[in-house]
Amino acid sequence: MGRQQQSSVVQTVYAPEQAITCSASRNPVQPDSCWSWVVCLACAVSNIIICGIIISYGVMFPTLLAEFQQGKGLTALVGSLAMVGMGIFSTLVAKVYNKIGPRATVILGVVLCSGALLATSQGNGIYSILITYGVLFGFGSSFIFLPPYLVLPRYFVKRRSLAVGLVAMGPGGGMFVMSFVMKALLDELDWRRTYMILAGFVALSVPLVCTVRRIPPEEEESKSVKKDAKKRFCESVWSLFSNKRFDIIFLSMNLYYVVHYIPSVHMVRYCEDLRITATQASRLYLYSGLTSMLCRPVVGWLCDLKHIEAIYIYQLVAGVNGVATLILPLARRYFHFVLYFIVFGLADGAIGCSSTIAILSCFTSKKRSLGFGLAVMVSASMAAAGPPLAGLMADEMGSYVPAFYMTGIVILLGASIIFLAPFVNSENQRDINASEELFVVEKCTVV
Repeated sequence: MGRQQQSSVVQTVYAPEQAITCSASRNPVQPDSCWSWVVCLACAVSNIIICGIIISYGVMFPTLLAEFQQGKGLTALVGSLAMVGMGIFSTLVAKVYNKIGPRATVILGVVLCSGALLATSQGNGIYSILITYGVLFGFGSSFIFLPPYLVLPRYFVKRRSLAVGLVAMGPGGGMFVMSFVMKALLDELDWRRTYMILAGFVALSVPLVCTVRRIPPEEEESKSVKKDAKKRFCESVWSLFSNKRFDIIFLSMNLYYVVHYIPSVHMVRYCEDLRITATQASRLYLYSGLTSMLCRPVVGWLCDLKHIEAIYIYQLVAGVNGVATLILPLARRYFHFVLYFIVFGLADGAIGCSSTIAILSCFTSKKRSLGFGLAVMVSASMAAAGPPLAGLMADEMGSYVPAFYMTGIVILLGASIIFLAPFVNSENQRDINASEELFVVEKCTVV
């Protein structure tokens, strides 16, 4: 569309249900402008805060375990529900976003999350915290986490993949920053006041999302929304599984994520059993978060190279992570755990990025968003089962060692499934148009 057309035609910004418009009189922001990078930075900081609080639950885990004495399985379930909440409600959040826009959606999430954290600080039992933190905070977090990925590509054309990739560093950056913040707060205050202060951290997303203004228009958006809305959801989902390459990646991805968060949730408590202090153990998240954050753009760059397949990067890194987890029970010195968490961070970042690209490359643009949304939702649900199961095993067997063996075996099993990939084809075998949108989003995803 030419400049004259852009100045005279009013474009739909969100959805036909409640059109929000940008016109020349309001001076809409141009893509790839300086303000676009301001929005990118604000979105990245917002996701670092919300992802960091959820992913760093392992720092809080020993304190809550000692406070309520309800067993490792039930206490781990609190953090697992919050993790799954960030991804499983993505479809609902997308509908809310289409009706009220990004700013109102994020503000709604801030109200829910801050209220849930304040209620958690007053909890008098593990079951009340299970509701306030696990359910309510997990639900609210999805309203903060998802909108940046939906709105940010509208601000970029030339640097779209780089911008989305920077926001996708939220989980790794969150673990790197917020684990340190949470441990510092716990050292100076009790866990109740720590949750109160974290509620204030979440509220920072309100001024950050206010940078999202005068969104650049996007052509033919309303047509695609209307066309997709006419399809029957069940038939569309069923058609995804006729793609055998997607089936292989989907199965492998879910096997991986069902056990992926077991080490991060239980590691502080496991280190305490080995007489490594909680302060030292919490520092492990810094190594993991930094590695995860830095490797994501590198993996994205590698996946753009002609002769490199994202699916095999995923398989290689998952295999290394599986072997490292199998030999984790042999670790005795703090340095051994530092090495493991560097590998864990590498796996978290590389697999989060490469599995997303692998899923998206299975389909043409018509099915891409549905296929990726389904993968995120199911993997987030699967991820909730792992930490409580490992906690129950540790309670019953008196050791985390069997749980770590289980984790390593399941990861290697998931990685081995990728060997079937060369024998099948996808609908869209590596012929993605570079100008099309690639939403590189983490589950807890969030997963």
